[in-house]
Amino acid sequence: MRSAVCGALALLAGIALAGSAHADSLPEVFARGNAAYARGDYTKAIREYEALNESGVRDAVVSYDLACAYGATGQYGAAIQHFERALREAPGDDDAERGLKLARDLLGERQARERGEAIVAERPPLSSALFASLGENTLAVTLLVSSLLWSLFLVFLTRAKGEAVRIGLGIASGFFVLSALISGFGLWAKLDFGAEGRRAVVRVDRTPVREGPDPAARLAAELNEGESVRVLAREGDFAQVRLGRGSEGFVPAGALGEI
Repeated sequence: MRSAVCGALALLAGIALAGSAHADSLPEVFARGNAAYARGDYTKAIREYEALNESGVRDAVVSYDLACAYGATGQYGAAIQHFERALREAPGDDDAERGLKLARDLLGERQARERGEAIVAERPPLSSALFASLGENTLAVTLLVSSLLWSLFLVFLTRAKGEAVRIGLGIASGFFVLSALISGFGLWAKLDFGAEGRRAVVRVDRTPVREGPDPAARLAAELNEGESVRVLAREGDFAQVRLGRGSEGFVPAGALGEI
Protein backbone atom coordinates (compact mmCIF):
# COMPACT_ATOMS: atom_id res chain seq x y z
CA MET A 1 0.00 0.00 0.00
CA ARG A 2 1.02 3.62 -0.34
CA SER A 3 2.50 5.51 2.58
CA ALA A 4 0.95 8.64 4.09
CA VAL A 5 3.40 10.68 2.03
CA CYS A 6 1.81 10.56 -1.41
CA GLY A 7 4.89 9.79 -3.48
CA ALA A 8 6.75 7.28 -1.32
CA LEU A 9 5.78 4.04 -3.04
CA ALA A 10 5.96 5.61 -6.47
CA LEU A 11 9.48 6.85 -5.69
CA LEU A 12 10.60 3.31 -4.91
CA ALA A 13 9.01 2.08 -8.11
CA GLY A 14 10.74 4.78 -10.09
CA ILE A 15 14.14 3.91 -8.62
CA ALA A 16 13.61 0.23 -9.32
CA LEU A 17 12.61 0.83 -12.93
CA ALA A 18 15.14 3.49 -13.85
CA GLY A 19 18.01 1.16 -14.78
CA SER A 20 19.76 2.19 -17.96
CA ALA A 21 16.85 4.15 -19.40
CA HIS A 22 17.59 7.38 -21.29
CA ALA A 23 17.17 10.84 -19.76
CA ASP A 24 13.54 11.31 -20.76
CA SER A 25 12.36 7.76 -20.06
CA LEU A 26 9.02 7.35 -18.35
CA PRO A 27 10.57 5.95 -15.13
CA GLU A 28 12.83 8.99 -14.84
CA VAL A 29 9.94 11.38 -15.46
CA PHE A 30 8.14 9.48 -12.71
CA ALA A 31 11.12 9.84 -10.38
CA ARG A 32 11.44 13.57 -11.10
CA GLY A 33 7.78 14.04 -10.24
CA ASN A 34 8.23 12.21 -6.96
CA ALA A 35 11.35 14.20 -6.09
CA ALA A 36 9.53 17.47 -6.82
CA TYR A 37 6.61 16.41 -4.64
CA ALA A 38 8.95 15.43 -1.80
CA ARG A 39 10.52 18.91 -1.73
CA GLY A 40 7.14 20.64 -1.93
CA ASP A 41 7.38 21.77 -5.56
CA TYR A 42 3.85 20.61 -6.37
CA THR A 43 3.61 22.57 -9.63
CA LYS A 44 6.62 20.74 -11.07
CA ALA A 45 5.34 17.43 -9.71
CA ILE A 46 2.04 18.00 -11.52
CA ARG A 47 3.89 18.83 -14.73
CA GLU A 48 5.93 15.61 -14.58
CA TYR A 49 2.97 13.39 -13.67
CA GLU A 50 0.85 14.95 -16.40
CA ALA A 51 3.64 14.22 -18.88
CA LEU A 52 3.22 10.56 -17.98
CA ASN A 53 -0.52 10.81 -18.64
CA GLU A 54 0.12 12.46 -22.00
CA SER A 55 2.47 9.57 -22.84
CA GLY A 56 -0.38 7.13 -22.31
CA VAL A 57 0.55 5.89 -18.83
CA ARG A 58 -2.52 4.69 -16.92
CA ASP A 59 -1.38 3.62 -13.48
CA ALA A 60 -3.10 3.83 -10.10
CA VAL A 61 0.04 5.07 -8.32
CA VAL A 62 0.61 7.87 -10.84
CA SER A 63 -3.04 8.87 -10.64
CA TYR A 64 -2.92 8.86 -6.83
CA ASP A 65 0.25 10.94 -6.64
CA LEU A 66 -1.10 13.39 -9.21
CA ALA A 67 -4.30 13.74 -7.18
CA CYS A 68 -2.26 14.48 -4.06
CA ALA A 69 -0.21 17.12 -5.90
CA TYR A 70 -3.34 18.83 -7.22
CA GLY A 71 -4.88 18.70 -3.76
CA ALA A 72 -1.78 20.28 -2.24
CA THR A 73 -2.21 23.26 -4.59
CA GLY A 74 -5.91 23.64 -3.80
CA GLN A 75 -7.09 22.35 -7.19
CA TYR A 76 -9.66 20.04 -5.65
CA GLY A 77 -11.66 19.38 -8.81
CA ALA A 78 -8.55 17.97 -10.49
CA ALA A 79 -7.70 16.07 -7.30
CA ILE A 80 -11.16 14.47 -7.29
CA GLN A 81 -10.74 13.52 -10.95
CA HIS A 82 -7.48 11.69 -10.35
CA PHE A 83 -8.54 10.03 -7.10
CA GLU A 84 -11.56 8.73 -9.04
CA ARG A 85 -9.23 7.53 -11.79
CA ALA A 86 -6.98 5.82 -9.24
CA LEU A 87 -10.02 3.97 -7.87
CA ARG A 88 -11.01 2.95 -11.38
CA GLU A 89 -7.52 1.53 -11.90
CA ALA A 90 -7.26 -0.01 -8.40
CA PRO A 91 -10.80 -0.55 -7.04
CA GLY A 92 -11.15 -0.49 -3.27
CA ASP A 93 -7.82 1.21 -2.54
CA ASP A 94 -8.14 2.62 0.98
CA ASP A 95 -5.68 5.50 0.45
CA ALA A 96 -7.46 6.67 -2.68
CA GLU A 97 -10.84 6.41 -0.95
CA ARG A 98 -9.59 8.57 1.94
CA GLY A 99 -7.98 11.03 -0.45
CA LEU A 100 -11.20 11.36 -2.44
CA LYS A 101 -13.23 12.01 0.70
CA LEU A 102 -10.71 14.59 1.94
CA ALA A 103 -10.66 16.42 -1.41
CA ARG A 104 -14.46 16.58 -1.44
CA ASP A 105 -14.56 17.79 2.17
CA LEU A 106 -11.96 20.51 1.57
CA LEU A 107 -13.75 21.66 -1.57
CA GLY A 108 -17.02 21.81 0.37
CA GLU A 109 -15.38 23.88 3.11
CA ARG A 110 -13.99 26.33 0.56
CA GLN A 111 -17.36 26.66 -1.16
CA ALA A 112 -18.99 27.27 2.21
CA ARG A 113 -16.51 30.07 3.00
CA GLU A 114 -16.85 31.73 -0.40
CA ARG A 115 -20.59 31.30 -0.98
CA GLY A 116 -22.07 30.63 2.40
CA GLU A 117 -23.05 27.12 1.35
CA ALA A 118 -21.30 23.95 0.26
CA ILE A 119 -22.20 22.06 -2.87
CA VAL A 120 -22.95 18.52 -1.73
CA ALA A 121 -20.33 16.18 -3.14
CA GLU A 122 -21.71 13.44 -5.34
CA ARG A 123 -21.61 9.91 -4.01
CA PRO A 124 -21.92 6.72 -6.03
CA PRO A 125 -25.27 4.93 -5.83
CA LEU A 126 -25.53 1.95 -3.49
CA SER A 127 -25.51 -0.45 -6.43
CA SER A 128 -22.09 0.84 -7.53
CA ALA A 129 -20.70 1.15 -4.00
CA LEU A 130 -21.40 -2.54 -3.34
CA PHE A 131 -18.90 -3.46 -6.07
CA ALA A 132 -16.36 -0.73 -5.30
CA SER A 133 -13.58 -3.19 -4.47
CA LEU A 134 -13.96 -5.11 -7.75
CA GLY A 135 -12.66 -3.98 -11.11
CA GLU A 136 -14.55 -4.20 -14.38
CA ASN A 137 -12.16 -6.85 -15.70
CA THR A 138 -12.63 -9.02 -12.60
CA LEU A 139 -16.40 -8.83 -12.91
CA ALA A 140 -16.29 -9.55 -16.64
CA VAL A 141 -14.10 -12.63 -16.14
CA THR A 142 -16.32 -13.86 -13.30
CA LEU A 143 -19.39 -13.45 -15.50
CA LEU A 144 -17.77 -15.36 -18.35
CA VAL A 145 -16.46 -18.22 -16.19
CA SER A 146 -19.74 -18.54 -14.25
CA SER A 147 -21.75 -18.66 -17.48
CA LEU A 148 -19.50 -21.31 -18.98
CA LEU A 149 -19.57 -23.47 -15.85
CA TRP A 150 -23.34 -23.12 -15.60
CA SER A 151 -23.69 -24.34 -19.19
CA LEU A 152 -21.31 -27.22 -18.52
CA PHE A 153 -23.14 -28.33 -15.39
CA LEU A 154 -26.45 -28.21 -17.23
CA VAL A 155 -25.03 -30.64 -19.80
CA PHE A 156 -23.88 -32.94 -16.98
CA LEU A 157 -27.29 -32.63 -15.35
CA THR A 158 -29.11 -33.87 -18.45
CA ARG A 159 -26.90 -36.95 -18.54
CA ALA A 160 -26.73 -37.74 -14.83
CA LYS A 161 -28.29 -41.02 -13.67
CA GLY A 162 -28.37 -41.08 -9.87
CA GLU A 163 -30.75 -38.88 -7.88
CA ALA A 164 -28.00 -37.72 -5.52
CA VAL A 165 -25.77 -36.77 -8.44
CA ARG A 166 -28.60 -34.84 -10.10
CA ILE A 167 -29.31 -32.93 -6.88
CA GLY A 168 -25.62 -32.04 -6.49
CA LEU A 169 -25.33 -30.88 -10.09
CA GLY A 170 -28.54 -28.87 -9.73
CA ILE A 171 -27.20 -27.08 -6.67
CA ALA A 172 -23.88 -26.39 -8.42
CA SER A 173 -25.57 -25.05 -11.54
CA GLY A 174 -27.78 -22.83 -9.38
CA PHE A 175 -24.69 -21.43 -7.66
CA PHE A 176 -23.10 -20.52 -10.99
CA VAL A 177 -26.34 -18.94 -12.22
CA LEU A 178 -26.37 -16.76 -9.11
CA SER A 179 -22.69 -15.91 -9.56
CA ALA A 180 -23.30 -14.93 -13.19
CA LEU A 181 -26.29 -12.76 -12.24
CA ILE A 182 -24.41 -10.97 -9.45
CA SER A 183 -21.27 -10.35 -11.52
CA GLY A 184 -23.37 -9.23 -14.49
CA PHE A 185 -25.27 -6.76 -12.34
CA GLY A 186 -22.00 -5.55 -10.82
CA LEU A 187 -20.48 -4.98 -14.25
CA TRP A 188 -23.60 -3.14 -15.37
CA ALA A 189 -23.43 -0.97 -12.24
CA LYS A 190 -19.73 -0.27 -12.84
CA LEU A 191 -20.62 0.90 -16.33
CA ASP A 192 -23.30 3.15 -14.82
CA PHE A 193 -26.11 1.00 -16.19
CA GLY A 194 -25.16 1.63 -19.79
CA ALA A 195 -25.13 5.41 -19.47
CA GLU A 196 -23.91 7.17 -22.60
CA GLY A 197 -20.55 8.95 -22.62
CA ARG A 198 -17.53 9.00 -20.36
CA ARG A 199 -17.62 10.33 -16.81
CA ALA A 200 -15.74 13.55 -16.21
CA VAL A 201 -15.19 15.93 -13.31
CA VAL A 202 -15.47 19.72 -13.53
CA ARG A 203 -12.05 21.14 -12.68
CA VAL A 204 -12.88 24.86 -12.97
CA ASP A 205 -15.42 26.52 -10.71
CA ARG A 206 -18.38 28.31 -12.27
CA THR A 207 -17.81 26.66 -15.64
CA PRO A 208 -20.37 28.05 -18.12
CA VAL A 209 -22.77 25.65 -19.82
CA ARG A 210 -23.87 27.04 -23.18
CA GLU A 211 -26.56 26.00 -25.62
CA GLY A 212 -24.07 25.60 -28.46
CA PRO A 213 -20.33 25.05 -29.04
CA ASP A 214 -19.60 28.75 -29.23
CA PRO A 215 -18.42 31.27 -26.61
CA ALA A 216 -21.21 33.57 -27.77
CA ALA A 217 -23.95 30.96 -27.42
CA ARG A 218 -26.64 31.53 -24.83
CA LEU A 219 -25.60 30.70 -21.25
CA ALA A 220 -27.81 27.92 -19.88
CA ALA A 221 -26.21 27.17 -16.51
CA GLU A 222 -22.99 27.07 -14.52
CA LEU A 223 -21.18 24.05 -13.15
CA ASN A 224 -19.40 23.94 -9.82
CA GLU A 225 -15.93 22.57 -9.32
CA GLY A 226 -16.04 18.88 -8.43
CA GLU A 227 -19.36 18.14 -10.15
CA SER A 228 -19.66 15.07 -12.38
CA VAL A 229 -20.90 15.14 -15.97
CA ARG A 230 -21.02 12.79 -18.96
CA VAL A 231 -18.99 13.75 -22.03
CA LEU A 232 -21.07 12.84 -25.09
CA ALA A 233 -18.99 14.40 -27.87
CA ARG A 234 -16.38 17.02 -28.62
CA GLU A 235 -16.73 19.91 -31.05
CA GLY A 236 -13.61 22.03 -31.37
CA ASP A 237 -12.75 23.52 -28.00
CA PHE A 238 -16.10 22.48 -26.53
CA ALA A 239 -17.45 19.26 -25.06
CA GLN A 240 -21.09 18.31 -25.28
CA VAL A 241 -22.09 17.08 -21.83
CA ARG A 242 -25.04 15.59 -20.03
CA LEU A 243 -25.50 17.02 -16.56
CA GLY A 244 -26.51 15.06 -13.49
CA ARG A 245 -30.03 16.45 -13.74
CA GLY A 246 -30.43 15.10 -17.29
CA SER A 247 -30.09 18.29 -19.34
CA GLU A 248 -27.38 18.76 -21.95
CA GLY A 249 -25.14 21.61 -23.02
CA PHE A 250 -21.67 22.62 -24.16
CA VAL A 251 -18.76 23.53 -21.90
CA PRO A 252 -15.10 24.42 -22.57
CA ALA A 253 -13.34 21.07 -22.90
CA GLY A 254 -10.37 22.32 -20.88
CA ALA A 255 -12.59 22.77 -17.81
CA LEU A 256 -13.21 19.02 -17.62
CA GLY A 257 -11.10 16.06 -16.58
CA GLU A 258 -12.21 12.66 -17.87
CA ILE A 259 -12.06 9.71 -15.48
